[in-house]
Amino acid sequence: MNKGQRAILVLFSLILSVVSVILLAGFFNNKFYSIIAISLSNLVTDSVFRWLFFAGLLIIIGLSVVVISSAVLSGRLSRTRIRQTDIGYVDIGVDAIESIALNSAKSAQVGIKSAKAHASSGKDDAIRIHLNAVLYSNVEVPAMMAKVQERIKKDVERYTGISVESVTVKVSRVEPVVAKVER
Repeated sequence: MNKGQRAILVLFSLILSVVSVILLAGFFNNKFYSIIAISLSNLVTDSVFRWLFFAGLLIIIGLSVVVISSAVLSGRLSRTRIRQTDIGYVDIGVDAIESIALNSAKSAQVGIKSAKAHASSGKDDAIRIHLNAVLYSNVEVPAMMAKVQERIKKDVERYTGISVESVTVKVSRVEPVVAKVER
């Protein structure tokens, strides 16, 4: 969700909270609704305020449509990538992209004990990949994670044809290497 969508969501939430407080106040005071109705009817009879009231209602309706559409379109299914070939379409799901990134990270053999990959939309039909990794303690973190970033970028672009905007690696934990004793 980008900053514009967040701002619209905050504004819409603020409007809903104000309306909710007004309705709650009317629940406890029976005369409150009649006062609001009289105030609104007086407000709407003035021609200038009538158009301002109409514009405000249009803004609220517009915000509602934007919030609903962004909620529907921000699901994981909307982030699949479709490529057209000579004989049809190839639909590459987000799970497939994340699996490619995860396999690339683990096959780099840089001391990753476990990892989780997450793909998200970027600019200009590119994607961003976030990798959360648990490393062994004998790993030179900056150099090895730079190698992982390059490998993930190269493999995802090669296998899917989708450009990768950025690869972010977060090292959440470093665990000691435990020697296995055979009996």
